[in-house]
Amino acid sequence: MEKVENISKYILSLDKNGDVFTNDLITLNGRNCYKGNVRLNKYLHIMQMVYIAMNDEKLFSEDMYAYDNGVVVNSVMNNYNHLKSLKNCECISDINVKKYLDKMFEILKYASLNDLIEISHQDEEWIKKHNYYHKKDQLMDIDSQKENYKIMCADFIDLYNND
Repeated sequence: MEKVENISKYILSLDKNGDVFTNDLITLNGRNCYKGNVRLNKYLHIMQMVYIAMNDEKLFSEDMYAYDNGVVVNSVMNNYNHLKSLKNCECISDINVKKYLDKMFEILKYASLNDLIEISHQDEEWIKKHNYYHKKDQLMDIDSQKENYKIMCADFIDLYNND
């Protein structure tokens, strides 16, 4: 299992032109945030769901939280600009994970932010936990959703396998 920070740095490094993970300021649910930060956290969430559906194990072990705008990994959300500043990251040790990230990046890079948010908001665990106020109550139990992810991510798995 890879560290989410390394996965994030690697995904960000795939954006060679800097047009996928932008620092455009947007407002979602009354909160200002960087569009690229939101996009990165959606990628991590979707990649985690698809990976679990395909492999019956997590891509990364770090906790994910159900916030109003979707699922986030706090360490990634809070360190987005620093992670983005690290160019040409070759920090993924598992070649199969690297291939997975490359392929999933290609699948997701043209998706609109609204589509990514919509996908994230279909996660049963997010639906159950996003209305809570306290962080401990927003902690998602990703493992409890393995069977749901297999159904929910079937189209992604088809895209992934038909390349």
